[in-house]
Amino acid sequence: MRSLPAVAATMCALAIPAAAQNPPDTTRSAQDSALRVFFDCPEFQSGCDFDFMRTEITFVNWVRNREDADVHVLVTTQGTGGGGTEYTLTFIGLRRFAGQADTLRYFSAPNDTEDSKRKGVARTLKLGLVRFVAATPSGARLEIGYQAPQTQATGKAPHDPWNYWVFNIETFTNLNGEKRQRFTYTSGSLTASRVTQTWKLSTSVSGNYNESRFLDVPVTDSLGNQTGTKTVKSISRGYSANQLVARSISSHWSLGGSVSARTSTFSNYDLLFDFAPGIEYDFYPYTQSTRRLLTLRYTVGPRFAHYTDTTIFNRTTETRFRQNLNLSVDVTQPWGSSFVSFNASTYLHDFHKNGLTVFGSVSVRVFRGFSFRVSGNYERIHDQLNLPKAGATDTEILLQRRELATSYRYFTFFTLSYSFGSTNNNIVNPRFGRDRFIIF
Repeated sequence: MRSLPAVAATMCALAIPAAAQNPPDTTRSAQDSALRVFFDCPEFQSGCDFDFMRTEITFVNWVRNREDADVHVLVTTQGTGGGGTEYTLTFIGLRRFAGQADTLRYFSAPNDTEDSKRKGVARTLKLGLVRFVAATPSGARLEIGYQAPQTQATGKAPHDPWNYWVFNIETFTNLNGEKRQRFTYTSGSLTASRVTQTWKLSTSVSGNYNESRFLDVPVTDSLGNQTGTKTVKSISRGYSANQLVARSISSHWSLGGSVSARTSTFSNYDLLFDFAPGIEYDFYPYTQSTRRLLTLRYTVGPRFAHYTDTTIFNRTTETRFRQNLNLSVDVTQPWGSSFVSFNASTYLHDFHKNGLTVFGSVSVRVFRGFSFRVSGNYERIHDQLNLPKAGATDTEILLQRRELATSYRYFTFFTLSYSFGSTNNNIVNPRFGRDRFIIF
């Protein structure tokens, strides 16, 4: 029986002559001169199927790094009033196309499938690339097609029997467990919204139920001897209703307000009612919101609370005025993206009862192949008027069924990524594809 090195040597000897017999690739030089494109669209974003783009658009060279590209295609998204998505594709010329740029938009409907969305993005992407491809040797191989409309446009706005109202019903249930543990979580929501250039209206109601059940939990006496078993069950639930009204004043100013009501066993509320009118200013025109947004918003209004249990301040009900100041920055640029929000609030009857929340997410391309991402949240908490005087049981603490006294909360994620090697990114091979898991 031949040894493994001998078999490997034989295979290499057979492969070399076979490769030498292959005819030269006459299309290689043409493909090498094709436009080099860097597709910058988050994989988790619906419609950004990069494998689909590579198989549908073969007249360009796709590259992994922005530094190797002739054109950087930056895709940003935001929701539309009808429940769909606006895709903004910005074509940024690099190297020989430096200084050239273009922007195209594609709108998907709320009920569009994933396939419809990716086809719409691909079609818009083709349109935007034509002007750049036309300046390359590949331009001579392009052909232009056109589908004439079946009817002529009348110039009038399309009839909308729903008058811009969009409704959404959603429910979610998660069941998991094992022999001695059972977990149930279910939630549901109903939303109705109407968005026009002047008005933004949104109404929503939601609820959730969370149950944990532990079977055959040992019961011991004062000496530590097991005397039997028991079942431990813990339940938390909450319901909420919200109404938002906002009106455009100009390209920078907006007026609005929100009304909300909720109950929560976790937070000790039989009823919490908030009314918060306010004003918002965007330092950039709202029309630039897909690329950059810098808003300052101030709200002030009463908060009424009816508590389930008497609070640490010996109250079962109270009404307090509360003010809130929010500064948000949202930027998407060729170097990466960032979102940072600062939120400060205080009760007017006692400025020592206040809170500060900082949330941020930043993703930066530091240099070729190397990227850095960090996201996190930090809260300074000095306004917990709702804490129950009786405290929480051990079970409620361990299962996180009660809000506990604290002066701060935080979470953070860091990601470093570095890739190197071939710059080409044209090939799609789905064989032995990665497994897909559902993670709750």
